[in-house]
Amino acid sequence: MKENTNCDKEAAYGYWLANVKGLGNRMRCMLTDYAGTARAVYEMSEQELKELIPMARVEKVIASKRDWELEKKYRTLSIKGMDFVGWKQSAYPQKLTKIADPPFALYYYGGLPEESLPSVALIGARQCSEYGRYMAKVCGSELAKAGVSVVSGMARGIDGIGQYAALLEGGKSYAVLGCGIDICYPSENRYVYEQMKKKGGIISEYNPGTQPQPQLFPPRNRIISGLADVIIIVEAKEKSGTLITADMALEQGKEVYVIPGRVTDPLSEGCNRLIKQGAGIFSTVSELLEETGLCQKKSGGGGIRLEKGEESTEGRRSEEELDETKRGLLRHLDFYPKNIEQLHMESGIDYRELVCELMHLCVAGKARQVSAGQYQKEGL
Repeated sequence: MKENTNCDKEAAYGYWLANVKGLGNRMRCMLTDYAGTARAVYEMSEQELKELIPMARVEKVIASKRDWELEKKYRTLSIKGMDFVGWKQSAYPQKLTKIADPPFALYYYGGLPEESLPSVALIGARQCSEYGRYMAKVCGSELAKAGVSVVSGMARGIDGIGQYAALLEGGKSYAVLGCGIDICYPSENRYVYEQMKKKGGIISEYNPGTQPQPQLFPPRNRIISGLADVIIIVEAKEKSGTLITADMALEQGKEVYVIPGRVTDPLSEGCNRLIKQGAGIFSTVSELLEETGLCQKKSGGGGIRLEKGEESTEGRRSEEELDETKRGLLRHLDFYPKNIEQLHMESGIDYRELVCELMHLCVAGKARQVSAGQYQKEGL
């Protein structure tokens, strides 16, 4: 049963405290810790408040109590299908109580990650390579099959791709947004956004209606890493928001794994630097789960597989259905484009036959022509 059914009293008081102007996370948490509950904060006298916070803040609390319509305001969340959980409430994620500057409250659609189940943050570059796309799909899919929840920011690129792959396998995925939960950002991930409401959750510490702003994204990263047991970074430039999340995860004592890349590739600079600093090297999901001690569910994600959306691979042929020539050619293709001359030298296939076989692989969804005479392996 959702916590805001019948206007849960404690959540209503928490919602009030979360909206008192002039108070930050630390002050709201401190007041709640002192009083015991948000309701007890609401019932504190002016004199009690003066002993704890500056007078200017006291005046804001008093004014808010006078003007805030407690149940009516909270009921608006329920009408919109939103849930709310505040500091000290039983549903508040225990993992977040252990991080620096925990959010006082979370708004969410769907649900929150289950404390008893393992969760992994799968993050990376927005402008990712085809190899990055492939690895994000593999990781998201395999994590879901193992019964591991995937946490990310639903950003374009690695984040959204990995979460989409997890949902396709019937797994659970949770997005932590840098805006209000009622705003789908980026808009191109609308399908993922809607599906996570049913198979996971959409989470934010920001009030509904808060528009995405650059300064709101770095703080949300501490929640992504805070909700996860382990972090996997697929691709990251030398200076990126992904590395901010990695730094926060390390400060929280979380294990960070990265997928190494070519030293000449800008998208691998951040990952390779983290490896130098002692991050784990990712090879397979099963190996990662074994190394980190995360439980694996042999039965898989346990959910209903979703129908594929725009990236549908319906009609694609498995490698087993390809003839020997095509399978051999496929082994010479990479996620980095190769030209006809290079493929001819590596495979030994006649030029005319080579072009024909490449076209067959493109139709089968196993290869893609990225420019004139340039081909690369296609992802999942």
